[in-house]
Amino acid sequence: MSVVDFSKLYPDNRQEGETVLRQAQLVMLRMLKIIDYICRKHDISYWMCSGTLLGAVRHKGFIPWDDDIDIAFTREEFKKLKEVPKEAWGEDFELVEVKDLVKDAFFDFPARLVYLGESVPLQSYDKVKGHVVKKYEDKMVLDCFILDNAYDSAFKQLILRMRLTFIYGQCMGHRDSIDYSEFGTITGLGVRFFAAIGRHKSLDKLREKYAKVSQSVKGNTKHYFYSNYPMPELKKWVEKDWYRETVPLQVGDDYFNCPVDYDKVLRACYGDYMQLPPEETRVPMHVKPDKQ
Repeated sequence: MSVVDFSKLYPDNRQEGETVLRQAQLVMLRMLKIIDYICRKHDISYWMCSGTLLGAVRHKGFIPWDDDIDIAFTREEFKKLKEVPKEAWGEDFELVEVKDLVKDAFFDFPARLVYLGESVPLQSYDKVKGHVVKKYEDKMVLDCFILDNAYDSAFKQLILRMRLTFIYGQCMGHRDSIDYSEFGTITGLGVRFFAAIGRHKSLDKLREKYAKVSQSVKGNTKHYFYSNYPMPELKKWVEKDWYRETVPLQVGDDYFNCPVDYDKVLRACYGDYMQLPPEETRVPMHVKPDKQ
């Protein structure tokens, strides 16, 4: 098959003297263009999600302080993405399962599209230092989230979410360290308990169990949930009808796919999403701050 030269089609537009955050966002935009190109070429449906969708709606671009990029697929569409030949991504991009990105330790569940070109100083992997495969260190990524079938019953979905949370907590036992200050008192105690159990279990087996439970809801349901979101975000429960079509929304000078009822999606995930968060929280989470 012919290989697209993305360096010519979508060149790296970073300039010397730009902030680390600005460099990261330019890489993010380039990655968004490339995954859009691949999905269109291979007839794969996707939607911008999470902060990327919020930025497109609220800011017509990235959230000014955002430094990661989020794309969602149904389970079936993500399987099609994984079948795209490796050479189709060119030399500078690679679709990587997290178990191959972070070896012998637990980070999370989403697969990533990794930009293998010039590095950007990152603090993303501080919880699993020493386990990131060297060629992926300080490389910008695009997170691939999965929309799996959810129960239409809120109670049944709560039980499913609890099962996944318990498995996720056990997986956290395979981190070098856990920052318990990220959790409330009760949640922190739960994480301690399940992480202690998980340390004595196979991480591969836990991952297999998580995948099996994530895909356990069968039949023609009316709801999705983001099954590989971080643990606190598993509660996000959305209607399939909101994703029945895609509409283009602007990011910079380009347009990318969003759910047709993106307002309902964002309200379900964030509430009053047009309200800006407190100023002290408007900071990048993944890139290292610029040296003073």
